[in-house]
Amino acid sequence: MLLAPFLLLAAPAGCKTGPDLSADYGQTARENYILALDEFADKDWEEAIAYADFVRIRFPFSRYAVEAELLIARAEFEQGNYVTARDAFKQFARLHPTHRHARNGWAAYMAAVSSYMNAPTNMFLLPKASERDQTPLHEALEDLENYFAHYAGTITEPYARKLRAKVHRRLLEHELYVARYYLDRDKPRAAIGRLEAAGKRYPDVGKTADILFLLGVTQLRIGQVETARATFSDLAARFPKHHHGKQARLYLEYIRKTHGSATPGKKDPPLEPPVPVSPPLPKNPDRPYRPAAASAGANTR
Repeated sequence: MLLAPFLLLAAPAGCKTGPDLSADYGQTARENYILALDEFADKDWEEAIAYADFVRIRFPFSRYAVEAELLIARAEFEQGNYVTARDAFKQFARLHPTHRHARNGWAAYMAAVSSYMNAPTNMFLLPKASERDQTPLHEALEDLENYFAHYAGTITEPYARKLRAKVHRRLLEHELYVARYYLDRDKPRAAIGRLEAAGKRYPDVGKTADILFLLGVTQLRIGQVETARATFSDLAARFPKHHHGKQARLYLEYIRKTHGSATPGKKDPPLEPPVPVSPPLPKNPDRPYRPAAASAGANTR
């Protein structure tokens, strides 16, 4: 569970249902804040926001106005309005740095949770989550970087570390998908670059064996035999019981039979740089320095 339950505010009992907000506002900030808590506990999110917003606007200098801001952020989160909730939590942490839920990192942590919850999930008839836009996960990682920069060592840090591991894992799954995409389209060099970068960026995810195996297969595919041999050797040594570790030993035997035993100091020749594609000839021979202007014709003369 992503939320830290011991940090959530308790609401008084005796919840009301369906009040007439136009006639039922309290006379003081405290009265309206309690009404907001009542509706929040009753899961009447919109009514809770209405009461809390009334406190925030009508009693801006009351201590309940600050609590109302936090309650609004929580209600937006509960409704699934994760973009709005993220902004609200970030603003709360910035505007009220001495509040207990800002000092202990909870508001900053909840901003990251909001981004994470806004990320795509696996759904029937839709592409896998790893194949879709990962912007919310990158935003969650940005929020977590802010969290660890300012709130490391607080009581919420264990939750933030677990969330960061979840984000890293999902982003790595996306990187593996992209690498396979490049391989399927005969672009192994692009796949290698993606895999090497992913291995360095997300070393704590538990997918190192998957990365090394796909990297070794790709290196072998483009003729980098000694590099692939080293990759498979590393994989077999580090993950001897993993199924990719067992596959690595088979690949090492294949390389030995096909290319001979390893020779100390032997390296693969450097990969040839990709051949640049010549630009197209200008469509307008009279103005070769502005090929894009061919369609403009007389408008640019």
